[in-house]
Amino acid sequence: MNQNIVDTAMFVGSEDPSQTSLFTDTVRLSESFFEQLQRHPVPIEEAAIKALSNNSMALDIYCWLTYRLHALQSPKPITWKALQGQFGASYKGLHHFKPRFLENLNLACAVYPRADVEVDERGLTLKPSRAPVMPRLVRG
Repeated sequence: MNQNIVDTAMFVGSEDPSQTSLFTDTVRLSESFFEQLQRHPVPIEEAAIKALSNNSMALDIYCWLTYRLHALQSPKPITWKALQGQFGASYKGLHHFKPRFLENLNLACAVYPRADVEVDERGLTLKPSRAPVMPRLVRG
């Protein structure tokens, strides 16, 4: 599905890390994306996000795994070509993408030890796995 996730955003800050920003960074999620998050929440571990915060590909892979693995009913193969299309379209060749992806997959799996992922010459096989965090009970 082609969907906008952000309606508006404002990120204003100083390049000097010792200086605090006078402005608040804000993002307004699109209504449809917000509704999707409410209907299908993604169980992510805050400590994992902090651990991966300096590595965008590892963070993307972690979020993707948390979203996919806990919802799977059976193993799902993903080809290297499909992975490159999703995570590494800027890489010229698969031989450049694969090592970088595997390095970041290892980082993502280190903070999501329940992730059941097999790697082979064809790509990955994702297997049903417990979510990294238990879902919160919503009180009505």
